[in-house]
Amino acid sequence: MIPVLHLEAHGNEMCLGLLDGNGGVEVLTWDELTEPLQRLNLATRCNLVLVVAACIGFAGIKALVRGPRAPAIALVGPNAPIMSGSLLSGTKEFYKRWMDGNPNFAEIAASASRESGTVSFAWEPFAVLAYDALAKQVVISMRKDQQRMQVRRIHQRMVEQNRWSAAEIEHRLSLLTPSLQANLTQRLWDEMFMIDLYPENRERFGVNWAREIEMVLA
Repeated sequence: MIPVLHLEAHGNEMCLGLLDGNGGVEVLTWDELTEPLQRLNLATRCNLVLVVAACIGFAGIKALVRGPRAPAIALVGPNAPIMSGSLLSGTKEFYKRWMDGNPNFAEIAASASRESGTVSFAWEPFAVLAYDALAKQVVISMRKDQQRMQVRRIHQRMVEQNRWSAAEIEHRLSLLTPSLQANLTQRLWDEMFMIDLYPENRERFGVNWAREIEMVLA
């Protein structure tokens, strides 16, 4: 079974909220959810699915953009303001389809949207979101002007720290190669999807970043 965390509340693009019983509203920002989700996903070996049953619940994607560990493997939620009756029928359909033998997120979200009549359920696998962000960063970092700027920044930092001779600084700068970038990126990715802890996760989330960088350079 894939564990599901279901959050149901009022919501907007900034936070979730509920009445506090004293005439006010208690809110939980998306940023505040990030670290607890990371801990929960770590406990489930990177299997957590987050369902946000709230207005613009898909804005919860903001809680999924920070590392070092993935906060969930996927987010499902409405992408616009909603009516409670439509939310109920759509969510019931979501969980009914979720119990299918081999659930498919795209089909489940589409079926839930149709059943609700007015609610559009969006979904996003975190691996795709993370890959897009990291690949963009890699492409930019491989540009020659960016590499020169990076070398200058690191050189300046080393000089300011005053810990190495000029020859040692040049030697360390010579180690800033695409292969080093690939190793660092691979380590970041494997930690994000807990491949370092659970090697079997490579079958679902594995990316060979050395090969990706070779393709960028080619």
